[in-house]
Amino acid sequence: MTYYSDPKKGLVAKKAVILARVSSKEQEDGYSIDAQEHRLQTYCDRRDLNIIGRFSLVESSTSGDRTQFMNMINFIKAHKEPIALVADKVDRVQRSFKEYPLLDALIQQGKIELHFNTESYVIHKDSVSQERLMWSMGVIMAQSYVDNLRDNVKRSIEQKIRQGEWIA
Repeated sequence: MTYYSDPKKGLVAKKAVILARVSSKEQEDGYSIDAQEHRLQTYCDRRDLNIIGRFSLVESSTSGDRTQFMNMINFIKAHKEPIALVADKVDRVQRSFKEYPLLDALIQQGKIELHFNTESYVIHKDSVSQERLMWSMGVIMAQSYVDNLRDNVKRSIEQKIRQGEWIA
């Protein structure tokens, strides 16, 4: 399913935007962003993608406005040629289907290709149904992870309350 260099399979982007994202300030203080950027630089080098933008986002993909994410999308939209949005994994781009219609519209217009390094696939305007299913399943798995965390936190809080502990 990996069609990195076969132009017959719809890949046309020669320019790339790197997206490295963490959800919180605590994660930013670690090495996660740097590690993601290194892997994505290597990915782009191997595929002869010219990096025209680097976006290091520190924002949740599940709550609040995704201001930094939308700045990146607007940067991509401003270009006439197709841009490869290169991320380490699906969950670095999205953890819900909230942005799916926006990204899908840009893909269908040939404005963007989604390149996922760890999962080793690319979504582009000519992707077949199986490839699109892989993307959808990646989003479902990412959303399931967040939902499971929410359930665990809720259970933990309920247990602390039952034990008479203060919740801070």
